[in-house]
Amino acid sequence: MKSEIFIFIGVLVAGGMCSKEEKLLLDTLLADYDPKIRPVKNCESTISVNFTLTLQQLVNLDEKNQILTTTMYPVWKWTDDYLKWDPAKFGNITKIFVPSQNIWNPSILVYNSVVDSFNSIYPTRCIIRHNGRVEWMPPGVFKTTCDVDISYFPFDDQMCKIKFGTWEYDSKAVDLLLGKESADMSAVKSKEWQLISMNGTRHSLKYDCCEHPFVDITYTLHIRRRTLFYGFNFILPCFLVNSLAILVFLLPADSGERITLSITILLALVVFLQILAETLPPTDAIPLLGNYFASSIVMVTSSVLFTVISLNFHHRNAANSNAMPKTIRWLFLGILPRLMRIKRPGEISHKRKFIDAIDDVDGPNDVRDENKIEIPLITKQKWKNDEINDDGDGGGQNDGGQREMQEISKELMFITDRIHNDDEDEKSALEWQFAAHVLDTFALWIYILYFVLTTFLTIGMAPGILLKYP
Repeated sequence: MKSEIFIFIGVLVAGGMCSKEEKLLLDTLLADYDPKIRPVKNCESTISVNFTLTLQQLVNLDEKNQILTTTMYPVWKWTDDYLKWDPAKFGNITKIFVPSQNIWNPSILVYNSVVDSFNSIYPTRCIIRHNGRVEWMPPGVFKTTCDVDISYFPFDDQMCKIKFGTWEYDSKAVDLLLGKESADMSAVKSKEWQLISMNGTRHSLKYDCCEHPFVDITYTLHIRRRTLFYGFNFILPCFLVNSLAILVFLLPADSGERITLSITILLALVVFLQILAETLPPTDAIPLLGNYFASSIVMVTSSVLFTVISLNFHHRNAANSNAMPKTIRWLFLGILPRLMRIKRPGEISHKRKFIDAIDDVDGPNDVRDENKIEIPLITKQKWKNDEINDDGDGGGQNDGGQREMQEISKELMFITDRIHNDDEDEKSALEWQFAAHVLDTFALWIYILYFVLTTFLTIGMAPGILLKYP
């Protein structure tokens, strides 16, 4: 127990002595130190700053405002000629931690920052070693501009640049050196993006205002979007909605729901397109998914037009329309049925067949001659009436029967004309209905081909599926 107490007291004493020696060292170093002046003994000397970067987290990429948010900490190393000491004179202290505002720093900023204060780093302490080597690792949340390319959204890659450089000093005063070509991304995990690379490049640019060029270090963050979310919430619903648009032409015309279904599908696609537009920047480039939505809207809109024409054909008859024009008859009753192998129903209805059939008036025992000329019923009846008139001189006993036969013949002629007219009306209506059926079948095949073509074109143009990433 006593030994432990002595050890604890020894640690306290040593710690107190170390604190005194460190305070003495700090006071000695900063006694005549001016953080506003470059720490070089020769004003012509250049301070070389070694630059490396570590990416901690990819927070967000706001495509609409084109802002990239990341958390990083750069590592800057340089040599300060006025911060050197002999460790033997200060209790073998080889390094100390000094607030960054108390010593000179290279004033490195992010050129393409969008934060209000412009400088978003946290002023942590600097590590100073006895040989004058200074190391500073200030963390920060960086918001920078990013030129978002939405041409292949949501199968897109983004290249975001982050530019670091000294704001006051040119390359003659401070020179930035790239310590590592790539930033450290080993600890970064993102559910939305796949990190491909983050390579740095040193640039030296000369401006008209200054004698010497300015040096900057620009890192290019290459990220690739994970498409599962957008495929499940945008692509799959649009695919299913488009397949419903094809079913419009399979609904019976008398159901009365074809226009309703088409308008409902159109509204659903417009809603999806509006949601997509709210997440993307207003640029002149149309995203790949937007092209697919636009082609789907065109398909559904034209399907409404075809449906209106088809319903107009289907509900036409002799009472509300004229005879079918020759062009429509040639196209919908001649060319298209043959191309699509649609069998046209018989032009003559069962009523017409009944009227034009031969009635065997002589009795059931007569055998029908195949070469016998077919005579309609009314014509044959009139022929029999003429035979009755020729048999006698029209005695009084036959006058009443003849008049009755003539009245019956007139009534039969009237009924026959009505049946003929009704049959012609029915034939005209059947022709219009057949034309509507041909139009529906033609539109069905056209939209199936259009749907398959647009879907495969969208998939084929998407990088990473059939084509390689650029």
